[in-house]
Amino acid sequence: MLNATQKGLPAHQFWTFSITFYEKPGVQAQMLRWQDENHANVNLALLCIWAGSVGRKLGASDIRRAVSAVSGWNTAVTRPLRQLRRRLKAEWQPLAIDSEPTRQAVLSAELEAEKAEQALLLKALAPWSIAAGPDAAALWDVPALIEANLAAYLGSAATAEPAFNIAAICSGE
Repeated sequence: MLNATQKGLPAHQFWTFSITFYEKPGVQAQMLRWQDENHANVNLALLCIWAGSVGRKLGASDIRRAVSAVSGWNTAVTRPLRQLRRRLKAEWQPLAIDSEPTRQAVLSAELEAEKAEQALLLKALAPWSIAAGPDAAALWDVPALIEANLAAYLGSAATAEPAFNIAAICSGE
C-alpha cells in the first residue's frame, strides 16, 4: 500500500508500483494480451489497478480524461518506439550482435516515453486525495475498486479471462 499523505502523488510512485506489479507472475502476459488483442493502453490498465490500490474509483469521465491526455503522446511517441523495438527484434535477429545495442537504446527510449505517459495520466486525473495511514486499506475494498476501474476502462475485456485473478495478484497470492 502506498502512503499518500501528500495532495498530489508523484509520478515516480506510480512508476515504481507499475514496475513492481508488472513483474508479478502472469501480469506481463495479461497486459500484453489486453494491448495486442483489445488495443488497450497498458499504462491506463496499470493506472486502473494502482488507483484502486490507493482507494480511488475511476468513473467513465476519469477514463475519458485519461485517454484524451495520453492518446496523442501514445500515437506519436510510445507506440512507434514499441513497434520499432519489436521490428528490430523480429526482422533483424540475424544481425543480433550488431543490432542489439540499437534495440536496447530504443527500449530505453520506450521506457522513458512510458514514464512520461504515466505523468500525463496523473496530471489529467489530479488531484489525488487519498486516505493514508496503516488502516487506510480498511476504508475500501481494494479488489472491488480495481475490478471496477478495469471494467470502466476495458469493459468486457477486463473479465474475459477468468484465469487472470487480479485480486490474487494484488494480494500476492
